[in-house]
Formats: sequence, structure tokens, C-alpha cells
Amino acid sequence: MVRQPVYGLAIIGCGNMGWSHANAAFESSRARLIAAIDQKPELAYTLAEHYGAPLHASDYHAVLSRDDVQVVVIATYPSSHREIAVACLQAGKHVLLEKPVAHTLADAEAVIRAAVRYHRKLRIGYILRHNRTYQQAVKLVHSNALGLPLAMRMLGGEHIMTKADWQQDLALLTDTSPVIDCGCHYVDIMRWLTGAEAVRVSGSGCRLDSRVPEGCYDYGAITITFSDGSSGLYEVGWTRAYRRFNEKELVGPAGRLRIIYADERSEHQEEGDLIELYQPPRKYRLFNIPAEFKPVGRQLNDLFDCIEQDQDIIPALQDAMRSLQIVLAGDQAIRTGASIRVKPWQH
Repeated sequence: MVRQPVYGLAIIGCGNMGWSHANAAFESSRARLIAAIDQKPELAYTLAEHYGAPLHASDYHAVLSRDDVQVVVIATYPSSHREIAVACLQAGKHVLLEKPVAHTLADAEAVIRAAVRYHRKLRIGYILRHNRTYQQAVKLVHSNALGLPLAMRMLGGEHIMTKADWQQDLALLTDTSPVIDCGCHYVDIMRWLTGAEAVRVSGSGCRLDSRVPEGCYDYGAITITFSDGSSGLYEVGWTRAYRRFNEKELVGPAGRLRIIYADERSEHQEEGDLIELYQPPRKYRLFNIPAEFKPVGRQLNDLFDCIEQDQDIIPALQDAMRSLQIVLAGDQAIRTGASIRVKPWQH
């Protein structure tokens, strides 16, 4: 039996997702957590102490010259992605970069160029690509269970209860917008479902809380017209008054598919997520999916497989760039009131 290599791993950004990635590394036989890095030294120290990492620091440069670090996970705010990711790739590290790739298309393109130039593997944290519920939904759509075109409704919201959570979300939406940060996931799913490209994006949004800085917004909705005639709606709110909910529904000529997350089921939560497939007249099929919403371990293994099998990184990066391009157009539409034409990004 061939023994799999063990990768030395550094986490840059020790917030919520940083902890999720650290836990995935801790539970993996293919990874060893070497370093925890955060601008707030106490966060880096706490994560490193919890998982037994030998190094904690406030400056990511501390890991660039370490030979025992082969993989870096970057879980910082989007505005910092270009600087950190390019430096890590240039230093010879493979990178798992949290979505979105960056906060501008130009910065994102610079990250892609660095991965190609320095011959390193780069994956973007599109976690729903590894989520079994969405994989099953895509499988059903691709089997023509609904037909095409699709009307896709991806709605969600956060009811922020604590001061700490509000400060965290306020900092994030000041750095980016909810439409960009979360929307890139669901726009990526829309492209995956249909195999079509966006051609036009419109949007609207508003600033519901006075503590949100001028020029930012905490509620947004974008509508996307796709090349095959499909239509997508993505709506999100990050506010203290918004209702916490998720509604994911696909409607086609031959039927309707609805995803109900385990914690929103009225019963049988222990069965996992529920996919409800309706095909008229009166034909219902139910699928229980024991899925993790954020399967970070599967995502980490995907990067390790990419390294070991020397996989081509460009197809997945092109998907990431095109979904980023669409949500950036949606953000522009919200800010300007204009309908934005989209020409798919090309490497």
C-alpha cells in the first residue's frame, strides 16, 4: 500500500472559517497544522494552542520561508487576498483561498496569474461544490428531471443576535458586500445547474441599519439572465432584524426541486437535508441527504488530490472567476441602478 504524503499546513486568518479549516486539518491523516496566523495575535495563539500547532504569529511572512509548510489556507477578508495569495504562491506554497477570489476582478486575475506563473496548485473555497445535497440536486437537474430553462430562486438571510456577531458581519460587509461574499456560491451553483453563462445582471439593495457605513448595504438582491433563457434570483440580508432562513428552489418545464436544510425541517432533522422533487401531475419524490453544509475536509482533500495528481487548475478557476464576475456586476447594478451586460471571463 502506498502511503499518502502528509502536508504541513498554515492557516492565515483565524476567524470562523479559519477554525473550520484548522479542525479539518486536525482530523485529516493527510495534514499537519504547523502555523496559525492572524493580525490579532490572541486569535492566532488561541487556535494554535487548541490544535497543537508549533507556530503562531501576526504576520503571514512568518510561514513563507518554512520548508515544513507546503499548503496555506487563506481565510482573511477579500481585500487582502491578492497580497497574501500572490506572496504564498511566489514562495512555492499551494493555496486554498477562501471565496471570493478577491474583491476586484483585476486583483483576482493577478492571483490566477501567480498560480500559473509559479506552477502551484490553487483552489478557491467554493464549498458547496463539495456539498452532497447540492451535488444530488445538480445530478437530478442534469438527468432532465426538471427540463430547461430553469427559474432559480436562491434566498437567504441572517438574523444577527449578538454584538460580537454584528461587529463581525459589519466588518465584513464594509470590506465587501453580502451579494459578493455569499452570492458567489449560489451564482456558481446556478452556472453548474444550467451549464449556461450569464448575459445580463440587474439588482437592488438598501442600507437597513444606520451603523452600516455610507456607500455599503446590508440587504441586496440580484437577478441574472442566462444564455439558455434561465433566470436566477439571489437575495441576501445581514441585519439584526432580518429573519434567518434559507429558500432554495428550482423550477423547470417538467417540475420543481426544493432544498430544505436539516435545521429547517419541521421533523426528521436527523435524516439530514431534504430534497423535494415534484413532477406534475401529483408525483413527489423525497431524498434525505446526510450532508455537511460546509464539508471543509472534503474540500481540503480535493486540494491534496489536485497536488498529487497534478490536475489542471484552470477549469475550476475559470468557474470561480466567472461567478465572481457575475456578483461584481450585481454589486455594480445595485450601486448604479443600471442593468449590466456580462461577457464571460476568459483565461
